[in-house]
Amino acid sequence: MIRETPFDKWYDDLHAICGAYDGVPQRGQRAVKGRIGVHMFDHLDVADVWGDVAKIERDRAGIRRDDNEYIFFVIEMSGTLSVDHNETRSRLAPGDAVLLDSTKEGVLHLAEDSSRLMSVHLPRQSFLSERRPGVGIGRKLAAATPVARTLTRHFFRFFNENGAGERQGNASLLYDMIHLAFSCPEDGLAGIALSDAASRYDLALDLIDTHLTADYLSLPWLAGQLGVSERQLQRLFHAHETSFIDLVRSKRYRFVTEHLNHLPHVHGRISDIAYRAGFQDLSNFNRGFRARFGMSPRDYHRGRRTAPPHMA
Repeated sequence: MIRETPFDKWYDDLHAICGAYDGVPQRGQRAVKGRIGVHMFDHLDVADVWGDVAKIERDRAGIRRDDNEYIFFVIEMSGTLSVDHNETRSRLAPGDAVLLDSTKEGVLHLAEDSSRLMSVHLPRQSFLSERRPGVGIGRKLAAATPVARTLTRHFFRFFNENGAGERQGNASLLYDMIHLAFSCPEDGLAGIALSDAASRYDLALDLIDTHLTADYLSLPWLAGQLGVSERQLQRLFHAHETSFIDLVRSKRYRFVTEHLNHLPHVHGRISDIAYRAGFQDLSNFNRGFRARFGMSPRDYHRGRRTAPPHMA
């Protein structure tokens, strides 16, 4: 029998592990048939979401409230799930999977008789920047495909039917398998309709995310990919109150902090992470990090490793 959880507790538990994703109750609903759990796969959080609420929403206000950014690898466990995300609608049956981007709006419609899903939280900047070509955000991976069977079989080797892990997973291998399963061929930008500046800006962000650690990432290269002049591209960034340099620097620092948040120790590795992120001058990196976060990278890592977990 499915255990009931007061809606307010279910809602708060969802926020505690997934961030500002809002559960929306059925009309008059005060209790949820299900619960929110959290497990670990290597150093990655895994949310276990079980319930019969009407839907789970991610809106612009929620995106602004969250400091952390994730790609969520979502597997439908039981029931059905309809997902509206990244201009795509998908209907998931048990065993189907989808990738969700926490920086984009979305809605998850749960089955009235209860749905259960598991969601692996992949640090967004690291996942997108280190693996090219890009991945299909919002695109369903059907359970019947060979790559899906391999991926889910690997994932569930580390979880029993209650979701508790009996073995430690390998996060790096899971990253690679997810990327392989959802990868999109690099066919270039031919045929992509950029009807307005907003579409061009969104595509610019996607290109920066995907090529962040590449030594060729520059304003001229990005302008060439988008088919605009450098001056036009600078005006586009200015309209969003940023610049190419500031945006890339911010994303590269996020790449570094995502790694510092999850590494058990960093002796001799901070410089390697900085170079992988695309920083060429270590002294400038250290000065910029201290100016941005008020502490050295090593002190930042020490503080994050002693921070309490998301949810008990």
